[in-house]
Amino acid sequence: MKSVLKYLFSTALAAGLLYWAFSSSHLSWEDLLKTFQNADYNWVAVSLLFSVIAHYLRAVRWGQLLAVMNYKPGNTRTLSAVLIGYFANFLIPRMGEVTRCGSLQKTASIPFEKSFGTVITERIIDLICLGLALLINIYFELEPLKNYLFPNLHLPGNTLLVTGIASAVFVFGLFYVFRTQISETYNKIIQSSKLGAIIAGWVDGIKSVFLVKNPILFIFYSLGIWICYYLNAYVLLLAFPESANLGLGAAITILVMGSFGMAMPTQGGIGAYHSLVGSTLIYYEIAQSNSAALATFFHGTQMVSILLLGGISFIITLFLPKIDSLEKLQ
Repeated sequence: MKSVLKYLFSTALAAGLLYWAFSSSHLSWEDLLKTFQNADYNWVAVSLLFSVIAHYLRAVRWGQLLAVMNYKPGNTRTLSAVLIGYFANFLIPRMGEVTRCGSLQKTASIPFEKSFGTVITERIIDLICLGLALLINIYFELEPLKNYLFPNLHLPGNTLLVTGIASAVFVFGLFYVFRTQISETYNKIIQSSKLGAIIAGWVDGIKSVFLVKNPILFIFYSLGIWICYYLNAYVLLLAFPESANLGLGAAITILVMGSFGMAMPTQGGIGAYHSLVGSTLIYYEIAQSNSAALATFFHGTQMVSILLLGGISFIITLFLPKIDSLEKLQ
């Protein structure tokens, strides 16, 4: 019943946000159809290529984390699991992390708690990358972001930047000061219950980021993923005459706001993405109806590609033989 209520809540939230985005912009079906007709699909194809590259880099980076624990599932299985996870997120919010780990357990015999720990690590790395993107966005494109998030705030960009850095230092400082108490509490938990054993498996996966064999390559993959996300946003702007001249700064604003939208507890960011990206485009002097139509198109290309690639990946996993990916130590 709890799961049903969560699903109904996320569906209602998505529908409400989507209705708000469309009704406030007075978007009509004719406007939406015109946007799809005016798109330069050569640029759209290039944007999808960047998305595919990002998915592949994420799969290869995940393989690095799994290799720390001596699991070598191969790129085919990790890429399929990543795409299936994205597919699941469009059905049930936050189900993707569980689904991709379940896929590797099925195809590569990797314990769920181990792979789930590495997924948590990935989410932490993504959060750091998003934070960096946000800082860059604040520095170079403060006005559109501030006008949307804090319309009554009148602080210079450097003040916001310093405040963000100081907050991060403060949080890390707290962890450092109380590191002994945190360590003792953790050891008690993992030694006293089955839940503790599961948590220990998660932590093993999380710690894998500090033990990757080629950290430079790991950083390259991490930056590459977000550079591809950025290029995807920028190229999609080039696909429409009304947004082609917005420039590089607008693309990073859309990347940041779109990422926040995709992180909302709705199926695949539906509604939240449309509201945030549509509102952001308005601050770049795109008409309301056009901004909503563009946000719908941007999200639609992602959704169609994920549903297609995720569906194909699911079919592929049905025919993949199950392997024992644990590399035996000599």
